[in-house]
Amino acid sequence: MRSIAVINQKGGCGKTITAINVAAFLAREHRKVLLIDMDPQGHTTLGLQRDSAQPVKTISDVLLRGLSKEGVRLRNATRTVLPDLDLVPSDILLSAVPERLAAVPGREYRLAEALAEVRDQYHYIIVDCPPNVGLLTFNALMACSEAIIPLDPSFFALHGIGKLLETIEVLERKTGHAIEARALITLYTGRAQFVKEVVEDIRKHLGQRVYDTVIRFSIKLAEAASHGLPISEYCRRSVGFEDYQVLAAEILQQEARRPAIESCPERNHEDRTWEGVLEGFPVPSAPIPTKEGVVFTLKAPEAHRVQVAGDFNKWAPDGSEMQFCDGVWRTVIPMAPGRYRYRYVVDGHWRADPLNSTVEVSPYGGYNSIIVLDEKQLGG
Repeated sequence: MRSIAVINQKGGCGKTITAINVAAFLAREHRKVLLIDMDPQGHTTLGLQRDSAQPVKTISDVLLRGLSKEGVRLRNATRTVLPDLDLVPSDILLSAVPERLAAVPGREYRLAEALAEVRDQYHYIIVDCPPNVGLLTFNALMACSEAIIPLDPSFFALHGIGKLLETIEVLERKTGHAIEARALITLYTGRAQFVKEVVEDIRKHLGQRVYDTVIRFSIKLAEAASHGLPISEYCRRSVGFEDYQVLAAEILQQEARRPAIESCPERNHEDRTWEGVLEGFPVPSAPIPTKEGVVFTLKAPEAHRVQVAGDFNKWAPDGSEMQFCDGVWRTVIPMAPGRYRYRYVVDGHWRADPLNSTVEVSPYGGYNSIIVLDEKQLGG
């Protein structure tokens, strides 16, 4: 499963149009897609809503789950808008969510925690972010491993994306959550020499961090949104249709280049010490102490890389790779008696153990899972 935030603090750059049409064209390629509207303006919702009925449940209800008597799970706020395309709508009430979450521990992880329940149901999750860098945007970034940054070729474009990439890098340094961000040139006319020069500067400065696809200006894209439709359902004979179809193909090519996971790969010599132990734990569970070490297991069939980090390895995930077999990631770590905090790192996304109910709030946001070991458990 790939999760992509569509983000830019600058308005009018085609952000929402991109979120809608990327999701729609991926769905046309028989990928199951969930599109989440995280903008209080609700433009993504309007752009896929052909009737005037207000949504009963929205992303606001999901993010505020646990703060009111009525708890709303993500699936309860999801509606199907096209074949293979589901939408979690938004409305103006979302603008009050940051204030209501101000004193809530781990508030930056509310969306990530909600998505944990549905990740195995979708190939892609696309999140349309608000045009600012605040709590709602940070929620989207912490829930996603990739970002598309729509960029209109204007005088302020390079400066703006530089600041945004800097924000993403700071987020990675502080939380350990890596995001692969790429710019997408939008609203391209190609008529003025100035516009061509700006595009050249963008490609020169960002290199491989820019999509090959360029989205040309097309009034049909705005018309489609006004009718509550993606361009794929409104006008197939338009440059907007052509460009977003090509962009979806480029995104799918990235999918093809991602390393395939072998089922139950052969272990090297060092791994054979734990081979018999791991084979005894085919079902995911909370960590299990054994005399050889603690067995960590996590079900994440769509992941490409899973690591475990905690007090026992100084929170350094590199070197603590987990083995994949039949949908379950597993590893054994020798540990002494004591109390340990830990998290799993799934394709760069740090998250608590979903099968361990013992957690504590992390000073860096979110929750750490807890395991307490004694000598008897470890066979001492």
